[in-house]
Amino acid sequence: MDYLIKALALNNQVRVYLVQNKEVVNEAIKRHDLWPSASSVLGKTLTMGLIMGAMLKGNEGITIKINGNGPLGNIIVDANAHGEVKGYVDHPHVSIVKNEGGFDDALAIGTDGYLDVIKDLKLKEPFTSSIALSGDLAYDFTYYFLESEQTRSALSLGILIDVDNTCKVSGGIIFQLLPNASDEVVDILERKLREIEPMSKMLQNYSIDEIIKILFDKDYIILDKLDVFFKCDCSKERFSRGLVTLGVDDLEELLHKDKQIETVCHFCQERYVFNEEEIENLIKEIKK
Repeated sequence: MDYLIKALALNNQVRVYLVQNKEVVNEAIKRHDLWPSASSVLGKTLTMGLIMGAMLKGNEGITIKINGNGPLGNIIVDANAHGEVKGYVDHPHVSIVKNEGGFDDALAIGTDGYLDVIKDLKLKEPFTSSIALSGDLAYDFTYYFLESEQTRSALSLGILIDVDNTCKVSGGIIFQLLPNASDEVVDILERKLREIEPMSKMLQNYSIDEIIKILFDKDYIILDKLDVFFKCDCSKERFSRGLVTLGVDDLEELLHKDKQIETVCHFCQERYVFNEEEIENLIKEIKK
């Protein structure tokens, strides 16, 4: 089961988010036919989307866009406060392995570009922040929180892609120091971070409930647990509104040429076919 934990730890001086999201990544692999490097990078970005979405409230949403001008092209993830996430890469058939083993995320992403975070807080305009990419997603997101939100953070992301190209484990953890954090708590947290095993290894052996107990013993309070899902909000109605924006001439040309229009959602690969009658109705709607 995929889920996320929100907690306070170390005498309520550290905010903690943990997520395990293997099934979310497997759904993305299935929908987009991802090869291993694409699975690794998109999986980690989906993990961060779920964590950052959980920091929102109500109907707020967040979009993460990564483009380092590498083979994957754009990596796009949308998430909200309800545990729902979706995402895609421009080029899903990418697999780059390091000489020493493991996938080379930095080479797949590229380092000549930016990590953009767009928050829709339901205000007049979305809030956008950009960070230059280093090739290490955990470092880049840590720097984003420090630079854009003035929050000292540390995070670990973990994913394992099995030999059959399915996701074996995926998840992440982030620690954020609250303004009241003492120097002693900072020292304790730094020691724990030095001692912690890689996230991918921990997720093979423990649930996130067990991981937070291992890390903090009894010095933590769970504030909330949230089931998380790969979920897209696309629909035929939404695509029909998009087709209307093409205008009468373009729709009539498509109708004459193919007698139907097929649309595909970037985020989930769901296909919607508009037949001749439906296209004619859209043209009538525009003319009205």
